[in-house]
Amino acid sequence: APRWWVEADYLLWFNRDQPVRYPLLTTSAPVDGGVLGAASTTVLVGNRDIGYNPISGVRIATGFFGDADRRFGFNFGMFVTERRGKTETFGGAQNTAGIPLLARPFIDRNTGLQTSLVLSGPDFGPSGVVVGTNTQTFSFEPSAVWNLYRSEPGERLAWSLDFLAGYRYLEVKERLDIQSLTILNGQTPQFAVGPFGVVTVAGLLPTQTTFAGVNVISPNATIFIRDSFHTRNQFNGVSFALRGEARYGMVTASGFAKIAVGNMHERIEVFGGGAFTDPSGASGSGAQLLGAGQQFPPVAGRTTGSTYGGLLATNGSIGTFTRDRFSYVPEIGGTVGIALTRRLTGSVGLNLLYLPDVARPGSQFNGAVNSAAVPFSPNYGAIVPASPPGLFRQDQYWLGGVNVGLQLRY
Repeated sequence: APRWWVEADYLLWFNRDQPVRYPLLTTSAPVDGGVLGAASTTVLVGNRDIGYNPISGVRIATGFFGDADRRFGFNFGMFVTERRGKTETFGGAQNTAGIPLLARPFIDRNTGLQTSLVLSGPDFGPSGVVVGTNTQTFSFEPSAVWNLYRSEPGERLAWSLDFLAGYRYLEVKERLDIQSLTILNGQTPQFAVGPFGVVTVAGLLPTQTTFAGVNVISPNATIFIRDSFHTRNQFNGVSFALRGEARYGMVTASGFAKIAVGNMHERIEVFGGGAFTDPSGASGSGAQLLGAGQQFPPVAGRTTGSTYGGLLATNGSIGTFTRDRFSYVPEIGGTVGIALTRRLTGSVGLNLLYLPDVARPGSQFNGAVNSAAVPFSPNYGAIVPASPPGLFRQDQYWLGGVNVGLQLRY
């Protein structure tokens, strides 16, 4: 039996994919506007899980027996994974034709109908869209150790069984961001039918829209929209474990089973925002949308504006929300090792950790939005009820994989 020990492992783990239960980005023929259910609409992101692939991490454990018989001691263990992310990019400012059309679908809570926020199109301008998500897990666990059984010294097949009881902290942090940048591009010709049916260009109408109730009528004006969902699940509880080890010559095998019970503190941060910049200075609250036959009036200066509220994260749901609930965290693992020296052992093993209920960012919205809170909507600014839908929807979560490490015992 050792007096003290130190273990270090490299982790190559996997976690459960990020669920995204509602489409975040679509494309279609211009006439369909990216609306869900239309004949040509295709979902580009969302309505499916987003995977992170392998996640690297580090696990460290150290401990000692404090009495002469080496029956009672202390163990401290911790692990941390890298912040693993996944980013998908669509469109771009270089695509001045605005093809393909990109749109953000949603359900208008005022009408109950499917609709969309068009980000780019042939008569609108190009847009670049970035959808990013990341995840990270951290845990530490100080425990008292009680050796329940240890075989007699000198036996060729030696084994031991320990009971551990202590405190466990576990944290899962994740985020999901959707960002878009649209450039109003060029001028749209306005046609008129002259004598004998001859079609002529009656004038040029600059690309124009409204943003947060402000008229934006300038070519090369840029409009930025962002939705952001962050979740943080913090578990605090008591932990109980059984840990066994068997040695036969140079070969060792060990395993553990543990469970922690306690409080899960769930924190959800929702943020949405938008902004526009008009280098010509023609846009603003006093600007008038132009009709056919009118030329674009250049104005010296620059006009900018910003607002709270994106699309799925509107001013009716922005904020920080918390909840506490009872939960439990089971974990199992095992290793096989080879003694490299008398005191140093190399090992390889498997590990699996499970959380029955956590809040994950891709589940904290359901696609239903009050159009009065959408900056592009013509009825922007009407009363928006502060009742964010879909918060604290729960998902199962697991994390585990292969670990390779060294153990030093003295």
